[in-house]
Amino acid sequence: MVLAALALGLLLLERFRSAETPTVPTLAAEPARKRSGNDTAMPREGADLARAAAVAVTAADSNRPFHVLLIIVDSLRADMPWMGYDRPIAPWLTAFAQRSVTYTRAHSISSTTARSVGPLLVGRYPSEMERNGLFFSRWYPSNEFVSERLSAAGHHTAALLTHSYFTRGGTGMDQGFADYVVIPGKRVAVADEASKPARRTTERARKMLQAAAERLPRDKRFFVYVHYIDPHAPYRPHQGRPSWGSRLRDLYDQEVHYTDEWIGSLVDWARAQPWGDSLAVIVTADHGECLGEHEQYKHGYELWEELTRVPLIIQVPGVAAHRIDLPRSQIDLAPTVLELMGVERSGDLSGVSLVPEIRGGASERRTVVLDLPGDDLQEERRAIIEGQFKLIVSGKEQRAALFDLEADPEERNNLARVDDARLRHMLALYARVSAKMASGKVRGPPAKSSPLADHAL
Repeated sequence: MVLAALALGLLLLERFRSAETPTVPTLAAEPARKRSGNDTAMPREGADLARAAAVAVTAADSNRPFHVLLIIVDSLRADMPWMGYDRPIAPWLTAFAQRSVTYTRAHSISSTTARSVGPLLVGRYPSEMERNGLFFSRWYPSNEFVSERLSAAGHHTAALLTHSYFTRGGTGMDQGFADYVVIPGKRVAVADEASKPARRTTERARKMLQAAAERLPRDKRFFVYVHYIDPHAPYRPHQGRPSWGSRLRDLYDQEVHYTDEWIGSLVDWARAQPWGDSLAVIVTADHGECLGEHEQYKHGYELWEELTRVPLIIQVPGVAAHRIDLPRSQIDLAPTVLELMGVERSGDLSGVSLVPEIRGGASERRTVVLDLPGDDLQEERRAIIEGQFKLIVSGKEQRAALFDLEADPEERNNLARVDDARLRHMLALYARVSAKMASGKVRGPPAKSSPLADHAL
C-alpha cells in the first residue's frame, strides 16, 4: 500500500510537470473592506493545542447523552463578524459563537449541497458513496445515514428542508428520517418571497421539535436537522432590516442578517423548553459562496476557500466556550452526533468524533480532504489541507495547484512551479489519503470529463 501510494504520488508529479501551468484566476474588484474570513491571521497550532487542552468542562454531567439540533445554513460564508468581518450581519450567531465551541478553520466536505449534505449525514466522502452521475446526486440505500443509525437505536429523527433537491424519494436524502418535511415554495434561481422561507422554517421547526420531544420515551432522544435556504442566490432585499447597499455582497449580507434573526428565534425558544438543557446545538453551512473571487459567483465547480470554508459552532450544555483553530472537516459531524447522543460508533465512518476536543481534550492536527467527484456538469476535483498548505488536484489529467493559506489566503499565488519540495510532500500525502478512500459505485449517467464554463448556476 505504501509503495503504491508513493508510486501514485510520483505519477501525479510527472503528469503535473508535463502539463500546462494551471491558471489561477484573479479576484474580481470588490469594495475596499474585509472580503473573507481568510483575511484573519491563522493562530499558531501549538498555541491552539495549549488553549484547547486547558479548557475546563463546567458541569459534571456534560458526558450525558443529549438531543441534537443540527442547523445547516445554505451558502453561508466563513467571513462572519466573529471571524473579523466588519459588518454586523449576524448579531445572534456572533453572540452564540462567544458562548460555544467555535471552529475557525472548518471546511465543508464539498462545494455544492448535493455533494456536501448527504456525505455529512453519512460520514463518508462523496467519492466513497454509491450514487448516480448527476449534478443533483442520488444516494442509494447502501449508504447508511446517521439518521438510520439513530433510528435503529430507538431515537427519533426528523428533517425540515427548504430546497427542491431534498424532495422525498428522489435523492435518497430521506433515509432513516421518521419525520421528513420539505417546505414548499422554493424555486431555483427565483428570489420571490416564497423562496426566502426563514420565518416559515422557524415556525415549522418549533412544531417539529416539540412533537419530537413529546413522543419520546424517557430514555430516548431526538435528532432534528433544519436547513435554512435564504442566503442561497439569488439574493432578495428585506424591508425593515439593515441595508448596506444594492451590490451583490450588500444583498447577500442582508440575507444573512435576516436568516440570523430566525435562527436565533428558534434556538432561544428551544433553550427555554423543559428539554432545552438537554439539547446540543450545531450550526454550520453546506458550503460557502463566491461573490466575485476567482471570477466566480455562487458555488460549485471548484474548491476555493470561499466555497469550502464554513462556520462551525457547537454548543453542548456544561461545556465552556472556546475556539479551536486547527483545520477540521464536516466529515467529523456524523460520528460527533452519534457520540453526543450516546450511540456507539459502528460501520464505516471516515471521520473522527469532535466530542473529546469539544469537552476540553487536546486538539490533534489532521489532514482535511475536500472532495468533488465529477458529474454531468462538473469536472472532478479533490483537495487536501495540511496545516497552512492546500493542494488542489483537478480533472482526469490530475492538474495540481499548491497554496500557502497563511501567506496567501486568497489563493492567488500557485506555488506548484516554485516549491518543488513542498509539492512532492503534498502529492505524496495526497496519494496516501486517496489510497485510503474507498471508491463508491456510480450507477447512472456517466460523469463529464471537462468542466462547465458557466459557473453562475
